Amino acid sequence: MKDYKKLFSRYWGISTDDVPLCWGCNQAVAVDIHHLIPKGMGGVKNHRLNTISNLFLCCRSCHSHAHKNKSVNEEFKKILLERIELREKNLI
Repeated sequence: MKDYKKLFSRYWGISTDDVPLCWGCNQAVAVDIHHLIPKGMGGVKNHRLNTISNLFLCCRSCHSHAHKNKSVNEEFKKILLERIELREKNLI
């Protein structure tokens, strides 16, 4: 398992047996972890992009939309920040 996937799973408490819903549409099964700031912007070895605040759980359709449409990606950033705040307050 890739380092960023391990980091993500540990932080959010998601195991390989879980079947989480997409954080974007809340309907489809999440199968991808999307980098809100693309890995290509910092190189493969740039680990600053492999942080909780840059990783978004999504279905394949939402992942594709985020890469095609900057406004979708910006909305995902807002959703992620809200989720992180709730987790830090132990509300999720």
